[in-house]
Amino acid sequence: MRDAKKAKVLEAAQGVFFRYGYRRTTMGDLAAAAGLSRPALYLLFCNKEEVFRGVLGAFTARTLDDLRQALPSLPTPEEKLRTAFELWAVRPFTLFAAAPDAKDLVDCGFDFARGTVEEATAAFEAELAAILAPLWAAASVRSLPPDQIARVLTRAVHGFKESAATPDDLRTMISGLVEMVLGSLRPASST
Repeated sequence: MRDAKKAKVLEAAQGVFFRYGYRRTTMGDLAAAAGLSRPALYLLFCNKEEVFRGVLGAFTARTLDDLRQALPSLPTPEEKLRTAFELWAVRPFTLFAAAPDAKDLVDCGFDFARGTVEEATAAFEAELAAILAPLWAAASVRSLPPDQIARVLTRAVHGFKESAATPDDLRTMISGLVEMVLGSLRPASST
């Protein structure tokens, strides 16, 4: 029962954070959106930081689930990488672009959420490394191992999100990066 209430709060809280951003959101806003009193909300979550970490964790878990469901049906590594970044980077970028008051969520420089972000990023990088591993094993030249390539990719795309003007602009940058990585992992027989 408690887990169901927490899930309900996190679902409602995501909408509130997207609407007002982190700094402007209050525990009263979160309680009202979840249909709870503030004291009832405090019984479930100690503070706004804990709610935010929960929302962030739930959002990234859904994204990883979507990714894991999509990957097996995609025939090529290129499609897998593009889909991975569409879900991980472009979809949230699009959500944030539609919610200008939530700009502070994009910054995510909140120390209290750093562990949640790092954990989610590591899980995403593991998915990328699994896509890249067979290519790397067959490559004529092996530079960085798949886990390090995945790390470079995620950090580069993070920077792309900072400079992209539109979701299509972000997709174009990601596409170029994916093409460069795949080109560097050509099998020995195609060189």
